[in-house]
Amino acid sequence: MTSDWHIPLLLTCLITLCCSTVQARDYRTLYADSDLKRYNLVYSPNIRAVLFEDMAAYLLADELATLQRVQLLQPWDRRVDPFEFSANAGNGLLLIPTMSVRFMDEMAIATAWLERFQCNKEAVFDYVAAMDYSDIDLPAMLPALNIPGNAYELDSYVDDVSQKALKSALAFILLHELGHVHHRHQPYDRIDAATAQQQEAQADQFAMRVLRRMQLPPLGMVIWFTAVSIRDPHVPGSPGQTHPLSGERLSAIANAMRSRPEDFIEPANRGKVTVQSIRGAAEQIDAIGVYLSDPYLRGFLRERGRLVTPELLAGACSTDEHNKAWADHLGKAIK
Repeated sequence: MTSDWHIPLLLTCLITLCCSTVQARDYRTLYADSDLKRYNLVYSPNIRAVLFEDMAAYLLADELATLQRVQLLQPWDRRVDPFEFSANAGNGLLLIPTMSVRFMDEMAIATAWLERFQCNKEAVFDYVAAMDYSDIDLPAMLPALNIPGNAYELDSYVDDVSQKALKSALAFILLHELGHVHHRHQPYDRIDAATAQQQEAQADQFAMRVLRRMQLPPLGMVIWFTAVSIRDPHVPGSPGQTHPLSGERLSAIANAMRSRPEDFIEPANRGKVTVQSIRGAAEQIDAIGVYLSDPYLRGFLRERGRLVTPELLAGACSTDEHNKAWADHLGKAIK
């Protein structure tokens, strides 16, 4: 058994390793053109209906006025970064690329699949870390993690959980971006870091208020914020540049979830979604904030991304063997 004092030593050794610089990843080959066009036909009308019909029903008069000047762009062929979602408060453009939606969908499916079959869910976030910190070739997430492309068709739990996670994560993202437009926020190249954080917090508050009115449990946000927190903020196009994350921002979101958690549960979902599950998600979001403030843990997860291999990504469902393989791999790295 490993004693607790070994953990800081391992982390210190890993984050002080000399790392080679990794160039920004090219995402143009992550998904085939034919696949993105097909995904666009599915996602685009659904997202448009969610924004302009479902959400519109819960907006106040001034918020509806904002929505009326929004133009929703959902290009299938934009491949800057899989986490790219943005808003231009000046002209009302909301950019929701199909590649980014597909990537979020795959994270939700992968997390549900690995949870359903008691696999190591850390593999999802090892993949995310590898996007920025490794130079290995990465196929799309599902094949990289050895998860069937039609996983949602093979298991009802995976279908139900992944759809709810995707729906709530995208709802938060759409409302957050609408919040930027509503408050007429400035582009980040025109403001300082403190003002950027204030804008993000204000857009978060907007999103949480509307989610509360919609009685939509924001459980998918845990997957989204965990992934965003791992990204390298210096990679062009990453959410660390366009949507700076902080422990204070996450704490405010968690506190909003803890305040009257029953507000996030519509009557039809009572029994499936509980006050305890909302509070549990709030605790997880708080934990992500703690991680953001811990340089040792951030360094450790960054090194996992740098050191991960295709075999480690694909082996998450052989849990004991996967844990041993990672231990051996990390042990060799610090020798």
